[in-house]
Amino acid sequence: MAKEDPTAEQAEGPVIFKALHDLYDNRYVLFLPRFADRMEVFRRDLAGWDIEFFEGLDSSDLSMQQFIADGTYDEDLARRLDRRNKPMTLDTVCCSLGHKGIYEDMLSKGYERVMIFEDDVFAFPEMEEYLSAMLEQIPEDADLIYWGWLGYSKAPRFASITKAIYHLQHAAGLLRYDHTMIGNLYPKPYNDHFKIAGKQFCTHAYSVNRKAAELLVDMQTPVAYNADNLLMNAVMKGRLNSYIAIPLLFGQTSIGIDFNPWP
Repeated sequence: MAKEDPTAEQAEGPVIFKALHDLYDNRYVLFLPRFADRMEVFRRDLAGWDIEFFEGLDSSDLSMQQFIADGTYDEDLARRLDRRNKPMTLDTVCCSLGHKGIYEDMLSKGYERVMIFEDDVFAFPEMEEYLSAMLEQIPEDADLIYWGWLGYSKAPRFASITKAIYHLQHAAGLLRYDHTMIGNLYPKPYNDHFKIAGKQFCTHAYSVNRKAAELLVDMQTPVAYNADNLLMNAVMKGRLNSYIAIPLLFGQTSIGIDFNPWP
């Protein structure tokens, strides 16, 4: 993929989060040509960034039957892994394949760590003043960092009761979260600008290293997880050293939820 926007010129303007940009070997944006208008905000907010636009799979050109027949997607496995025994939709399979394709591209090109965005990302430029301190506090063992996310920022008041109930439900065969996942349900303190990740949502702005990419490709072969559920499962299983950024640097325009940079 060429390191240029295939749909339009980026807007001119100050380069925000330049130090974050320089931290990574590459910066990918997963996009679909028919949704080019979704990148208007992205092009404005990250003008000046050196970006590789990675074209995903368009569900309008594909079929679930094709993915099942060729072994790309395992519906039985997807049901077994899903907390509510639901299969993936065609759109989520395509989205997951897009993220997997980026991991594979990263590995094939020898990158050690990359930043990954979805095309409907937006930035919180006012968080620039915290960036230097944030980068100084990045955990040295970080395999995965959520730079934008949803979910709990800390354990809620009755977290211990909730987890005790979940442990009992799992023991009775009523909950697919195992004891390790239940123990890692909520974020834990780490330092001023990062917390150990728990059950987080969204894949619009995150970074991975080579170890994480290798694991995620393996877990997603065949495809059986929604893109954010894949990360969530690896995090809650304790298979990756994963963190959430405080404050958030990025939100997502299409999700219909107000992102608070100070959760």
